Amino acid sequence: MSKEKKLIVEMLFNNWGATADRLTQTWIEYRMDLFMKYAFKSLLFQSSQDFTCYVLYDPKSEKLIQEILNKYPPLPSNVGFVTPKEYQSHIIQDIVEFKYLYRVYLSSDDMYHQDFIRRLHAYKPQKDTVALVPQYGYIYDSVQKRLGKFFFWLPSYGVTIINVDEYLKGQAARYTWRDAYKVPREFIHIKEPIWINHIHGQNTGTTFDKVLTWKIANVHDACTLEPWNNSKQPKAAFGPEITEPNEIEQILNRFF
Repeated sequence: MSKEKKLIVEMLFNNWGATADRLTQTWIEYRMDLFMKYAFKSLLFQSSQDFTCYVLYDPKSEKLIQEILNKYPPLPSNVGFVTPKEYQSHIIQDIVEFKYLYRVYLSSDDMYHQDFIRRLHAYKPQKDTVALVPQYGYIYDSVQKRLGKFFFWLPSYGVTIINVDEYLKGQAARYTWRDAYKVPREFIHIKEPIWINHIHGQNTGTTFDKVLTWKIANVHDACTLEPWNNSKQPKAAFGPEITEPNEIEQILNRFF
């Protein structure tokens, strides 16, 4: 009898063209430091280690990746840096004894709550569900040491569920978190911050000051919002900022 689900955490490191210098030593060293301090630490902190994480890198940077990784302690057996081609072959080996593949998405500088993996294993979705969408989290600026609650309509922290038999036969649609509203979906961790979107010194997407303006009239706490199932409403909401140092520390201690 096959096991029920295999959780694979998928991280993109420098295998996509977001920045022109993503193959340089300076960029890789900086991002590797972020990965080790935040995303990797969050993975090590998970209350369940029943998952495999693959960090995808551009094969053109393989020599640099390996040289920089050698400066750190060895990674545990369930976390590895791979090329996209290697990733596909690893998945096939990993899922053969399972009924479902759960593709779990996390950026290489962001974090999950320490119980995220454990609760994914315990969660029982509806039969036809393809996407699990956690819309509630935090924004954390590690330079300014600022933290606030955050709601996002389509977060990059979701999960897609794939039937293993269909995947191995080449019949499974290759959905990602971006496709969550094109497929049957469920909202998880409703009104509960379960991820941290990390702002650091070299973000290309947003800043904490910019996020401060993403407010909705008469909504003080973004995590009191009901799940949004369409794009007709504002796609993001911030607030409140958490300013008490002890509270900030207590929250961060649940993530990394």
